[in-house]
Amino acid sequence: MPLNNTAPDHPVLADRRKLLWLRRLYKVIFAGMIDMDFATVRRHVLLLEILAFELILLFIWLGEYFDFSHLLYGAPPSPFDWQNSLMLSVWILLVMGFILVITRVFFKQIRYLEGFLPVCSFCKKIRLDDGRWVPIEEFMQIRTSVKMTHSLCPPCAREHYGYEEEGEG
Repeated sequence: MPLNNTAPDHPVLADRRKLLWLRRLYKVIFAGMIDMDFATVRRHVLLLEILAFELILLFIWLGEYFDFSHLLYGAPPSPFDWQNSLMLSVWILLVMGFILVITRVFFKQIRYLEGFLPVCSFCKKIRLDDGRWVPIEEFMQIRTSVKMTHSLCPPCAREHYGYEEEGEG
């Protein structure tokens, strides 16, 4: 029996569909974050994590109050057990705290690694995220509002132009 790579239940295609779906979801959630500064992105990600945990907590309490297992699956009705929901909520809040701490640690590592600039050891041009190499002056204009001007430091003025500063002698 020949392999049919176009079959809808083919595992590779199913994985690809999942990957494409996850990419679309990522784009929807993080749309516009690419152009944001680092602090804003960090704040948005932390707020999204908190919101997700709040939704989980809300679902737990609503599920207990409305008895979702009875409504959805036909299980026998159960009484409202607030102690169980409270204990589950405490555990979820502990996990949320752990996740938020880990996320902050990762963001510190990302910030540290983003601090490295790839600089050519000969011409001193800097590589941008898109792969282009630009002079440091252009890099500063792109990344900051700093305006550059050219000058000479005293050792270079002496070495290249024979200029001696006044007062030396």
